Amino acid sequence: MALLAVRGIPALAYRKAYGNRRTAAGAFLQATSLPFIVAATQIGVALGKISPATAAALVAAGLLSVLAFPLPALSLLGRGGHSQPEQPETPETPETPEVEGSP
Repeated sequence: MALLAVRGIPALAYRKAYGNRRTAAGAFLQATSLPFIVAATQIGVALGKISPATAAALVAAGLLSVLAFPLPALSLLGRGGHSQPEQPETPETPETPEVEGSP
């Protein structure tokens, strides 16, 4: 939840431009942050500021965010009809007249 709060709240700046649903989806997507967490924990361990066990827990939380947060984001976007591309219209084929004497 902390990842969602810290990394997702800045999405509120786009609320007027994109609406509530797309802003919430953006917040979930912004909260996915595994590469930053891995780098930050490695630096913290190297400097002796955090233990390897704490680093592992933070990386696990980042991994969970990558696995869990895209699902609600895509669900929010899907309800607005943006998840599936529009199907192109198929041209109507003209009816062919039947020719007398054909089988």
